[in-house]
Amino acid sequence: MASLNHVCMWSEHGWIRISAEEAARIHPRGTVSVHSGLFMCELCGQYVTLTSGETRTRHFRHSAHEADKNCPERTFGSYYIPTYKAGDHELPLRIVFDRKTFSFELGLLYIPKEVLDSQPARKVTIYDEKRRKFVYSFERLNTDSITYVSIGDDPSTEYYISASRELTPYWPEKIKGIDNRGAVFDGQTGKLLSTDADVKIGSKYLLLTDKNTLEHSKFRSIELNKVSEKRNGWTIWRIYEVEAKELSEEAAKFFLNLHCRLTDVPIKLTPLWPIHIETPYVIKHDQNAMIMHVSGNRNAIPMTFPKAGIIEQNCSTEGKVLKIFCNGRQQLISAGNANVLQYVYLWRERLAETKESVSVIVTDESGSIVPDGLQISLPEGKLLIIETLYDGHVIMRNRDQAIINKIPVSAKERLTISDLKFGLIVEVLQGLDTIWQAVFEKAGKDEIIEDERLYSILTSFKGNEIEISHSIAGLVDRLGNYPRTKRWLRERTRYGIMPEKSMKYLRRFLSELPRKSKGAS
Repeated sequence: MASLNHVCMWSEHGWIRISAEEAARIHPRGTVSVHSGLFMCELCGQYVTLTSGETRTRHFRHSAHEADKNCPERTFGSYYIPTYKAGDHELPLRIVFDRKTFSFELGLLYIPKEVLDSQPARKVTIYDEKRRKFVYSFERLNTDSITYVSIGDDPSTEYYISASRELTPYWPEKIKGIDNRGAVFDGQTGKLLSTDADVKIGSKYLLLTDKNTLEHSKFRSIELNKVSEKRNGWTIWRIYEVEAKELSEEAAKFFLNLHCRLTDVPIKLTPLWPIHIETPYVIKHDQNAMIMHVSGNRNAIPMTFPKAGIIEQNCSTEGKVLKIFCNGRQQLISAGNANVLQYVYLWRERLAETKESVSVIVTDESGSIVPDGLQISLPEGKLLIIETLYDGHVIMRNRDQAIINKIPVSAKERLTISDLKFGLIVEVLQGLDTIWQAVFEKAGKDEIIEDERLYSILTSFKGNEIEISHSIAGLVDRLGNYPRTKRWLRERTRYGIMPEKSMKYLRRFLSELPRKSKGAS
């Protein structure tokens, strides 16, 4: 039998992956027993043996006396690659408690309205292991957030969801419940941690167990306090608040026995682009690809369902960056090892909620709004009154784009720019983003029409989107007499992509720009 390939060893920085050859150099002679607690299978969280090498090459192997023989590498072989299908993720299960009692609630992910409306049966039924059932009508469900429903106060090792098969990708048929050895919940949200979940040093967690041995245990690097107790029949359940004070082997093994992994950098999925609306477990966006950062102190394996293309790049800092191509309207993205540790649904739909809020108001002396873009007349009083929601700067340029003044503007305070003249460009910036720009230039209507025409053409193209080349991004300032188009191009440059047809048209337009616009710099 080949050696196990997913084995970790404890180090001063946490669990690190190690090969049998590397372990043999550290322990050159004899068998290293499973009872030593030195080597751990990261797929199932159980200790393994390093063989002596007397009969064959030294290798890692599982013990015949393991309590849990369902490790994927034991079942499928040493070259097992973690995969999953729709419905393999967990739903959030949380505990609600006080000093005398507790109960549980299951979070049902919200489902697109058109999917729910197409179901003939308008209810969902949840069963525990004793076949007690909890029935909820679809009318009970939230349409834009998770719905938490009660699943009683008696701990169950598993819960089952009965609904239409079309809903299985959202609501798995089976949910992990309370492990007999104890269940760990997040101290702030009360949510049950998934199997093999990361536990962070200095964070508080809740441990639910029917064992009383903890009350007499002494730990140097674990702080443990009983906060609640409840009798269910003959069983007394206890809730402890637990916290790892340091990254020690004692603390790591304490949580490992509870199927958790102690770390100082927990695994996390963070969306970077495009503009999106983020709610628990769901990210709404309207692009063909999503760029995400995966951080954590392990070799996180990203997975998708339905299967989608992923371009993976390592960061100079912790973690990796993924570019995920979204094939369908819903795309499940997860990261983990044998178990899904973090997951999120990417939903593609039109984002009416992402319309830009007004972060700057520019008026003239009479209080009339001054729009951005090309201005063929000076505002009343030859002045601008600028008021922003956030701190920023006002930059004034001449026709050659040279900066002639830079003035700080404070949030919700009025700034007056006076003595305006033709040939002046005024920009309002927040950070590196231009949120308002006006070009004061004596110009005919033809130039205004040309800017609007170009803008309309570029924004009309749809279809495949590609990365913006440096040659295009570097020519933004050449669109001097096309303020609306220029602002659009800056925005697309910030996002990094644009429709391929827009790119081709703009490249051709810029190649002819010197003949088209004598005012371009």
